[in-house]
Amino acid sequence: MADHKETFRDLASSRVARIFVLALLTLLTAANGRAAAPIGQTVWLKAAATGGFVSADTNRGAFAPLVADRTSVGALEQFQVVDGGGGFIALKSVGTGRFVSADLNRGTFAPLVADRTTIGGWERFQWVELAGGSIALRGSTTNRYVAADLNRGAFAPLVSDRTAVSTWETFSWAATSTPPPTWRLVWSDEFNGTSIDRTKWAFEQGGGGWGNAELQNYTDRPENARIENGHLVIEARRENFGGNAYTSARMKTQGLASWTRGRMEARIDLPATRGMWPAFWMLGTNITSVGWPACGEIDIMEMAGGGTRENTILGTIHWDFNGHASFGGSTTGTHWPDTYHIYAIEWEQTEIRWFVDGVQYVAANITINNTEEFSRPMFLLLNLAVGGTFPGNPDASTILPQQMRVDYVRVYQR
Repeated sequence: MADHKETFRDLASSRVARIFVLALLTLLTAANGRAAAPIGQTVWLKAAATGGFVSADTNRGAFAPLVADRTSVGALEQFQVVDGGGGFIALKSVGTGRFVSADLNRGTFAPLVADRTTIGGWERFQWVELAGGSIALRGSTTNRYVAADLNRGAFAPLVSDRTAVSTWETFSWAATSTPPPTWRLVWSDEFNGTSIDRTKWAFEQGGGGWGNAELQNYTDRPENARIENGHLVIEARRENFGGNAYTSARMKTQGLASWTRGRMEARIDLPATRGMWPAFWMLGTNITSVGWPACGEIDIMEMAGGGTRENTILGTIHWDFNGHASFGGSTTGTHWPDTYHIYAIEWEQTEIRWFVDGVQYVAANITINNTEEFSRPMFLLLNLAVGGTFPGNPDASTILPQQMRVDYVRVYQR
């Protein structure tokens, strides 16, 4: 019996050991799955079963459910991966500016929808890494995997209701506009507070045309600049103020923060009406001593509202070469206004590159034509001008007020 007891004890020990090893491997696999989540990156997701990109197209109808049926990637097919806390992530649609929710109270099948302004249980998902680099998403509240089952209906809406992972529940992914790993975040404003952070932003105020025959009077009033639902809102209004017929806001980091080279990016929803001139740009910190254009200027993004240029984004540099020189390019789309897009530059020692949603559309060589202005520190600006030499003035078709909404501003350096 002693021999039998020893045999049983050995078998039990062996079984416990195997169970412990399997449990440990399971925990490590789960931990790796969570750790692999590309938090802070903007990604697309492609369903293995449909071969289509996941879209948050708001034209779908009531609730605008997420579907996996797109053949190309635009703003509505991109999602920012956000830390949801407790080992979970949240997905924020670039197109809607809202978080994806798996709220089961929607009705039959409760499809995922990108319509929430805050992160709760329904908006949290586990990012589960699968073999071959694919992933699955598991709802925090539902405790079920997200599926893109074509049997759901015409559009195969995504639903968080599966207990196991198969083809319908498998997705591939890739980053669309994330800085390379060699960039590190050195400054940002996520606009998550209740008021504008005056340690990061100063206001320029007044009218007088601002050198471009503009019509607005810039103020620091909440009517013209404020925080709403985690976004900065710069609002242009038609009102008499300080001798001008319009008001707006112009914010800058001058005297608070400046950088020489780096990746500067912002996620912005632009206004859409004639006479609006939104801009995200930079000026040299020595502007007070040398003036413009000798200080240098980098226009990361500007758009002239109205007419044929309303869907054109411009990226430009200005500097002092025989008085004034400029160089840049543009990109044209159909949805720049009224949808969120990521506008960025990568400012290197020899070159500046411009991007919209991770797609480069122009580059400037800054080693020629006396471009030393772009080897010196610069500060950031955000503003929404009204009228002027570039966009033209508002007319009878102009709708006001108009808003330039900013989800975040980030600066990376190597």
